[in-house]
Amino acid sequence: AKGLNLNKRLLHETQAHVDDAHHAHHVADAHHAHHVADAHHAHHAADAHHAHHAADAHHAHHAADAHHAHHAADAHHAHHAAYAHHAHHAADAHHATDAHHAADAHHAHHAADAHHAHHAADAHHAHHAADAHHAAAHHATDAHHAAAHHATDAHHAAAHHEAATHCLRH
Repeated sequence: AKGLNLNKRLLHETQAHVDDAHHAHHVADAHHAHHVADAHHAHHAADAHHAHHAADAHHAHHAADAHHAHHAADAHHAHHAAYAHHAHHAADAHHATDAHHAADAHHAHHAADAHHAHHAADAHHAHHAADAHHAAAHHATDAHHAAAHHATDAHHAAAHHEAATHCLRH
C-alpha cells in the first residue's frame, strides 16, 4: 500500500510540473502577445512620426514655392516700374533734350534687374532649405524606425529565452 501511495504522489507531482510548464508556456504566449502589441504600436508611432515630418517638409516645400512666387511678383513689379520710370525720363529727355535723365532711366532699369536676380537667389535658397529639411526628416524617421524594430526584436528574444529556460528547469 505504501508503494501505491508513493506512485500516486509521484504522479501528482509530475502532473503539477506539467501544469506549471503548461502555465509557463501560456504566460510566455501572453508575454509574447503583449510585446507584439507593443511592437505594432511602436511601428505605427514611427509611421505617424514619419507622416508628421513628411507633412512638415511638404509644407516647407510649398512655403518655398510661395516665397519664390512672391519675390518673382515683386521683381516683375519692379521691372515694370523701371520701364515706366525709363519711359517717363525718355519723354523728359526727348522733350528737354536732357541726356542726364536718359542715363538715370538706364540706371533704374539695371537696378531692377539686380533686384530681380537677388530675389531669384533667395527663392532658390529657400527651395534648397526645404529639400534639406526633407532629407533630415527622412533620416531621423529611418533611425527612429530602426531603433523601434531593434528594441522590439531584442525584447522579443529575451521573452522567448526566459520562457524556454523556465520550461527546461521544470
